[in-house]
Order: sequence, then C-alpha cells, then structure tokens
Amino acid sequence: MLLLRAVAMLVCATLLVAQTPAGESGKQPERESRFPEVEFVASDVFRSGSYIQPIWKRAHFEGHYFGGQTNVGYTGGSWAFRVKELVLAPGLGVSFGDDHFTTTPAVAFRWEFEKSWFVTQGLVFQCFRKSPLEKEEEGGHEAVVEDIRPTISDGNHVSVRWKRVTLGGTWEHIQFREEEWKGGGRLAIRLVRHVSAVLYVLGPGRAEFRAGVLIRAKPD
Repeated sequence: MLLLRAVAMLVCATLLVAQTPAGESGKQPERESRFPEVEFVASDVFRSGSYIQPIWKRAHFEGHYFGGQTNVGYTGGSWAFRVKELVLAPGLGVSFGDDHFTTTPAVAFRWEFEKSWFVTQGLVFQCFRKSPLEKEEEGGHEAVVEDIRPTISDGNHVSVRWKRVTLGGTWEHIQFREEEWKGGGRLAIRLVRHVSAVLYVLGPGRAEFRAGVLIRAKPD
C-alpha cells in the first residue's frame, strides 16, 4: 500500500506540472515512434533488464528481468495514455521465475514524464498468486517465512537534464530480496543519439554500483 500511495502522489505531481503551457502552440503533434526502449544494468549482486516495444498505435509489448538470488521475469502488454508530456501505461502480463517463484498473472503500471530539464520514469507490477518468501538462517539453511504476492518496482527516478547528462535520485522495491527497498543516485550520459551509459549507486549498507546501457528514441 505504501508503494501504491507513493506512485499515486508522483502521478498527481506530474499531472500538475503537465498543465504548464509548453510555449509551442503551433507545433504539430509527433507520430507515434516504433523505436524500442532497452535498458540493462548489472552489479556483482543484482541485474535488471527491460525491453519496451511499440507495436500498434499506443499498444506496447514489455519484457522485464530482475536477477539476484532469485531470477524473476515479466512479459505482457500495455497501453499508453498521454496527457501532453505525461505517459501513463497500465498493463497486464505474466510473471515467472526460479527458486520456488510461482508463475502468475500480474498487473503492471509504468509512467514517464519529460519536459524541459525535468525527467521522471518508473515501473511497478503486482503479482496475483502467492510465492514463498525464503530467508537464510544460521548454518546456511533456508526456511519459508511466509507466502506473499510479490510486488516489484524498479528503474524509478526523478532527475534533471543538462545537455548530455541526466542526474537524479532513484529508488526500487524488490520484495523477494533480502533488502527490499534500495535508493540512491542515477547518472545517465548520452554517448550517441540513441545510446546512453547509465550508472546507479544504491544503498543501504555496502554501496552497490550498477552500470549498463540505455537505448531509447528520446535522448537521455
């Protein structure tokens, strides 16, 4: 519930910003791009990847991967609703994984807002069926603590952009991980037109450094 409230507050804030006049009233609306968005980052303890492919009008195919002690995937479709620069994309798909993770239908929600120097993006999906949450005890044995309906949120950030550099804060919630919540900083540097290098620095505890690549139609 806390995560859903945070998402709702962020959407309301971006809707308010979206009402600001763009100052380009004579500009013709852009055609829907079919260029995919791809991101993959990895550290010594965690990996994540996303693939979002526009397929028809505002319909998208989406695939997401989260890897650590448990590997989890999500695949499905979404429909993008646009309010000026704000994109809200609810979706429906299937989540699956290893290490006793239950294959289950899941609902997803993705948002994106870009205007001038301000950028925010995020993803959250909720599984319908329960999976056993396991925790390592002393002596290396694993015990089932409880059955949960996993919630996963990844790649969330609120950033500012200056020329080729996008810098801001980031947070994530991976419920089946030992440290469910992580937060820190995100840096993206555009290398060429559609390709950026991405670096995440996350806590708490020992700082985790993730590095990877981002490919998208809009420059980052």
